[in-house]
Amino acid sequence: MFAKIIFSNLIIICTATIGYIFSYQYTQRLYQLKNLYLSFQLLETEILYASNALPIAMKRVGKKSSKKISTIFTDTYKILYSKMGYSIEEAWSKAIDQNIKNLSLNKEDQEILIDFGKNLGFTDKENQLKNFQLIYLRLKKQQEHAEQLKIKNGKLCKSLGILIGLAIVIVFI
Repeated sequence: MFAKIIFSNLIIICTATIGYIFSYQYTQRLYQLKNLYLSFQLLETEILYASNALPIAMKRVGKKSSKKISTIFTDTYKILYSKMGYSIEEAWSKAIDQNIKNLSLNKEDQEILIDFGKNLGFTDKENQLKNFQLIYLRLKKQQEHAEQLKIKNGKLCKSLGILIGLAIVIVFI
């Protein structure tokens, strides 16, 4: 009898933990989108107002950004300085492809980032400013959507984890 109680509690704790892990992905996506927004503000400042070269701006933003987000910027800098002949767009896309698996961002977020890189560094300051304004709008929209998903699906994942654990315990008793 004592073993049943211990194993029942263990099953419920394990399934609840799995539910919380799935819920955490929604929280992480929102957190990373907010950090991306801040990183792009830093990049805008570095390019438009400090008038730094794009590779140097990428390096400086990489140093100031959150850990997971900074790898996109630092990898872009490394690719550009590797002297392999990559354009800014190619270096940006390659850095995103290398790092997207370590982030909680979805395909739509990835496409927004890649689209941003298509206009990066090819136009004058006025058009660069428009490119930054566009990414801000798109990231804000993604943040709002991520917030809604976090509220809705986060609770669902947590509750489902506990309920599945209870269902398993009931079936085995």
